[in-house]
Amino acid sequence: MAKKILVATDGSDQAKDAISLAIQLAEKQGLGLVALRVVDVDRYASEFEAVRDVVMRELAEQAQRILDDAKAQAEAAGLSLDSQVRHGDSSREIIRFAQENDDVVMIVMGASGRRQLGRQLIGSTAERVVRQVGRDLPCAVVVVPSLATTPDARLKLA
Repeated sequence: MAKKILVATDGSDQAKDAISLAIQLAEKQGLGLVALRVVDVDRYASEFEAVRDVVMRELAEQAQRILDDAKAQAEAAGLSLDSQVRHGDSSREIIRFAQENDDVVMIVMGASGRRQLGRQLIGSTAERVVRQVGRDLPCAVVVVPSLATTPDARLKLA
């Protein structure tokens, strides 16, 4: 079984930076890649039944676009990337995915994503995932900072 890096993505700029780092790590370590997009249905879907189906369809299409972008980014680097969409709480599903897949040796994710708060240093999803390292989480977690703060920011491995 080939070892893999799990990269959690929500399509945000920080998630894209996380994908870039995951690609670099996979290249250097000879690891596979798998991208996970978690859709929190309860958070986004409307209580109104008539609108719920439309919201669900749009969320599914958005998730697929996000994963297609991640796949294109990996393919541009000459790597393949598996992907999966899950529904539920983001942090719980990221942790559950890593627990269920023995081949996941690392999780790479942005410090905060689409719902980031202005001065928050680390997003609540990333924070909840990091708290589980050594408890319920059997692998390392790399949290990628925002690179948008400086024009020449680049995240590279030594």
